[in-house]
Amino acid sequence: MKPKSNGKMKKIGFGFTLIVLSLISAWILYFNINKLKVRAEPEKKPICETEKSTGFSELFGRIIFQSNRDGDEEIYVMNPKGEEIVQLTSNNAFDGYPVWSMDGARIAFESNRNGSFQIYTMDQDGKNQMRITGGLFENRYPSWSPDGKFIAYQSKRKNGEQIYAMDLERKNEQTITHAWYKCGLPNWSPDGKKIAFTANKLIGWGVYIMDRDGSNVEALDTESGACRPHWSKDGKYIAYVSQKADNKGDIWIINPDGSGKRRLTTDSMNFDYYPSWSPDGKWIVYANTSHKQKGNWEIRIIHVATGESKQITNHSAQDMYPDWH
Repeated sequence: MKPKSNGKMKKIGFGFTLIVLSLISAWILYFNINKLKVRAEPEKKPICETEKSTGFSELFGRIIFQSNRDGDEEIYVMNPKGEEIVQLTSNNAFDGYPVWSMDGARIAFESNRNGSFQIYTMDQDGKNQMRITGGLFENRYPSWSPDGKFIAYQSKRKNGEQIYAMDLERKNEQTITHAWYKCGLPNWSPDGKKIAFTANKLIGWGVYIMDRDGSNVEALDTESGACRPHWSKDGKYIAYVSQKADNKGDIWIINPDGSGKRRLTTDSMNFDYYPSWSPDGKWIVYANTSHKQKGNWEIRIIHVATGESKQITNHSAQDMYPDWH
């Protein structure tokens, strides 16, 4: 009887072993199939993280800016990653506030190299520097018309601070604003029909828009020291500075009709100023500092859709007034 019992037990044990091995094999097969499925599907990353890595790698164009890296204010150019920096002006005077012409072939800027601040132009590589304004009054903060035939600027004269434009072909000056209040910091729309500007019409500065000849002035934002408007390249938006959120300064965006106002930078510890749009309208370059007078200005870029930002200069000098083409 014992041999039969042992044989029966062996059969039961062998059967149990087969069941266990089958279960293990099935589990391994299931695991491998699902593992292959996971490998076959692309990795899903958060939208902001994907755009951040892709966006920063696909930046293009050139950024000009003002810096005192050589001991006084000069004009430099770099790529949007903050690399390949080239100095375009070099003298003992103040050269600053550079802006691109629409085609990127020329740069307008302000300089006091002949005593008073006047508007100058130069080629994109710094060559052929020439003065285009003169006279008894200082002319500052230039902005090109999209056809490259005019440069608007701010000037303080007997009638206060107003906006003028120089006809580069005829070499004659036109008066754009005739207001009783201060007007300045003009920025031409891409279609040439409008000019956005800063004015002290009410209590404090505000952002306004007007026709090219100075007529039909409309307020866009008159709260909290709004200033320094800059049109996107397609004319759909205007970036500007407002102190509304933190009493320091942030970059905001608004539609040309005054709707859709929203805050873009949210850094309440620093001052964000001098916005300029990228050629594709996806980014804005601006300058940032912890203190407007005593802080160190650095240049940053921010993705308009996601709010992802990155500092692209890192220097003990004051890097500011960027313009992107």
